[in-house]
Amino acid sequence: MFRSFFGLVVVGLVLGAAPAVAQPPVTETELFDSIEVFPAGAAENPCPFELTLHHHGTFITTTFFDSNGEPVRTLLRSAHFTETLSANDKEITALSPVAVHVDPATNIAVATGNQRHFVVPGVGIVYAQAGRFVVDLNGGAILSVSGLDLPAGSQLCTALAP
Repeated sequence: MFRSFFGLVVVGLVLGAAPAVAQPPVTETELFDSIEVFPAGAAENPCPFELTLHHHGTFITTTFFDSNGEPVRTLLRSAHFTETLSANDKEITALSPVAVHVDPATNIAVATGNQRHFVVPGVGIVYAQAGRFVVDLNGGAILSVSGLDLPAGSQLCTALAP
């Protein structure tokens, strides 16, 4: 009888002390398709001709919740997300498999991974960004950047020149 009672007490304590169960994560998939045009002379364009940047792909966003149903973390990742730079009937494309972690409490985003890697055959990398980027989503301020940052320059322009 003591063992049975003890067993019930242990089961009761375990069940009574069990942590509240968090709500399961919610995953959303969003197609993204955006085109930016940078005129010659624009700060973002090192070339003496207009550049077009086409962003295309899918973002998968998973939001995690605490036991009260409040979001505690968001993970955004790309699925075959590409960026294509084009000009003068020429183009180069980079795959962008970056992952972004967002803290809903602070609205700070930390992106890690390869953001872009434009490679020209026979030349090599002509524009690339990879590493860790921390951004305050409240105002868009970049708080820190570490890793590879190879800005677009003359080799990119040569590859897309007429």
